[in-house]
Amino acid sequence: MLTHRITWPKALLAGMVAIQISGCSDPQPMAVVESNNESLLQFDNGKLIQFKEKPSPQYRHIPCDLPAVNTVVTNDMAVAAITPNGDVVTWGNSFSGGDSREVTAELKQVKQVVPVKEGFAALREDGTVVYWGRAGKLSLDKVLQSRMTNITKLYANREAVAALDASGKVHTWGYGPEGGNSQHVQDKLFDVVDIFAEGRSFTALKKDGSTVIWGQVERSTNMKKLLPQLMDVVSVEYTQGTYAALKKDGSVVTWGQSSDIYPIRSALLDVASITSNSCAFAILSPTGEAHFWGNETNCGIDWLKQTDIKGVNSIVSVGTGFLLLRDNAVPQILVDDSDYAYLYGFHYAQDILNRYWQEGSKITPGSASFVFTRPDGKVVPVGYRANLDNVEKLIARIPRLTWLARAGEGYVGISEQGEWVSWSMNNEMFAKSPLPPADSLVIKPLDFTPVAQCETPEQRQVILSQERPKPEVKMWLFSE
Repeated sequence: MLTHRITWPKALLAGMVAIQISGCSDPQPMAVVESNNESLLQFDNGKLIQFKEKPSPQYRHIPCDLPAVNTVVTNDMAVAAITPNGDVVTWGNSFSGGDSREVTAELKQVKQVVPVKEGFAALREDGTVVYWGRAGKLSLDKVLQSRMTNITKLYANREAVAALDASGKVHTWGYGPEGGNSQHVQDKLFDVVDIFAEGRSFTALKKDGSTVIWGQVERSTNMKKLLPQLMDVVSVEYTQGTYAALKKDGSVVTWGQSSDIYPIRSALLDVASITSNSCAFAILSPTGEAHFWGNETNCGIDWLKQTDIKGVNSIVSVGTGFLLLRDNAVPQILVDDSDYAYLYGFHYAQDILNRYWQEGSKITPGSASFVFTRPDGKVVPVGYRANLDNVEKLIARIPRLTWLARAGEGYVGISEQGEWVSWSMNNEMFAKSPLPPADSLVIKPLDFTPVAQCETPEQRQVILSQERPKPEVKMWLFSE
């Protein structure tokens, strides 16, 4: 078996950069947690700051008396938070798990919560499982729930949940076609050690190195031919209906919609790492050679076919492109640069990198942008559709930060003075009065005071004393 030594670049990459001031006793930020309706900044003292809320009908607001929490999980429209003693507090859309009144008594001594599209599943310290949220295809059958004991971990995609028990067996529920129904592979789901919940299916890894896949997989996939190849898998990447699995021997197996890798098939035999972005994959060899494949319609054709890219230490996903990092060199951005893509893609990204990059900079990727923080403290955002002059104004205005994270289409940071710092990189193309990134910058004192629109204990008592509202049933109307 081949072994590969991965050399890390001097530029430190993190999905979220957290730079702490040594000896500081103030609460330190930990993570940004977001749903479609709400954005929260979590601190190490258990406090949350809500900085965005777009309530929908039947929306429960964040509790005014929210206790300290250790873990915060969101689905599309609701929030579930675990307190230090294992209680679960919920808010958000009532029908998507924001109202958990029916299972409040069961949500005790919880150690893990996983989200699905319109609900949550919780694992308790005693190995039992609780589900709440919208009923229907995601409902947990009481018979199955009673059979699930000694569960050690939960895994979820958007529409289904898989529970792994201490003996290595797997129990599933949810939307059948996307992994909720595993009856056809139940005789193989034993001695499982880990599960990858990606896309619309599940991939289980077993003690003997074999793999089991169930759920929605591209119809053209020949599972009988594929599964024997999936031995000793160490990681699985996913994007747009396509999967890529890296094996212990350094080879890669791919399946799904964009799994035609014929032009680079020889490169897939000796791979150190795989990185996915919103439409493509990048593989890096132990010797620093990079190759790409993916959805040519969404990613562009030309750069995906680039070859002879060498000397790369690591690859960072940025929107529909990749950043290639090398020692003692400015990162290289690869992205569709056609005339059409230029209207929508990264503007002046390489120019900004060439002008501002310093060796040792720390990269924080965003949804369609990225930021690098230099060793001298300067913060440099690079954005989707960003105007060069406006971005340079933003660069000049952002103070030195001790912490930075992606938040929606922008970023949230804490300044050296302990101030809240945030800005947006969403320069809407068709907006009548688009707000340039530099004008979106907000710098203000950090404030832990509950937001004005929060749910008081009195309001909660009134809500819980009333019958739960019925979900709206949408009717299709057809005209003659």
